[in-house]
Amino acid sequence: MSFLRKSIVIIFTIALSLTACGKDKQAQVPTSEPESTLVSIETEVVLPTQTPDASLVSTSTTIPEENVYADCGPGGLIDVGYYFKDNSGNISPTQLVRFQKTSDEVRDYVAVISCLKYDQGWISNPDDIQSGYENEIIFFDKNSHGHTYRIIIGGHYVAPHNPNHKDITGSSNGIDSLFYTVQEWIDVTRQHFVLNGSRQIGVDIYLDDTHGALSRALTKVYSFRETNLQIAEALRTGEGYPEQVPDGFFVFATDAWLIQEE
Repeated sequence: MSFLRKSIVIIFTIALSLTACGKDKQAQVPTSEPESTLVSIETEVVLPTQTPDASLVSTSTTIPEENVYADCGPGGLIDVGYYFKDNSGNISPTQLVRFQKTSDEVRDYVAVISCLKYDQGWISNPDDIQSGYENEIIFFDKNSHGHTYRIIIGGHYVAPHNPNHKDITGSSNGIDSLFYTVQEWIDVTRQHFVLNGSRQIGVDIYLDDTHGALSRALTKVYSFRETNLQIAEALRTGEGYPEQVPDGFFVFATDAWLIQEE
């Protein structure tokens, strides 16, 4: 029996040893995940290279539009409230205001706003009209093309001449009409045009009458009747301004007013 006991004890001891070895090996199993063997690929972002001169390079091909109404002066046009537009959609400086007759229905006029060519006018040739204010007026058609004609405003055109009456009927504000000598009107208009940068002006232009021989001056103006009527129709339609005019032709205005900002 003693041998059998010894054998059992030995077998039990061996079993315990094997169990202990199994526990040691299990404890050596790593508990963390193994490192990945994949290689990480870094993506390089390539930005456009800007050279020192890059800011000077322009991709714009826009060409600034030419100011077709620059002949009216370097400043901006004053909105006169009569919205005639040319074929390009621009508000034209040439505005037909109204056709009118004198109270006795003898004489026909057209009131129009447009531009004078020069800041300073001059005294008219007395062979045309004595002591009138002269300049050049520009009428623009619906294609924004300018048509330039001599213009004389006021002067000794009513017979007999009253030496106590100043020669120019005009308004510096478009409302109050006053009488000026030619030099006074030259000074007033020049100052206004330079200050505003725009030579817009309103004028009452003589067209026709039933008594063309009321004075030497009006007899001469009356001789341009057909051209005056052609210009009047062009003002109405925006086209048909005469390119050829009679020798000595001028547009004649009895009244004028300067255009002011409202």
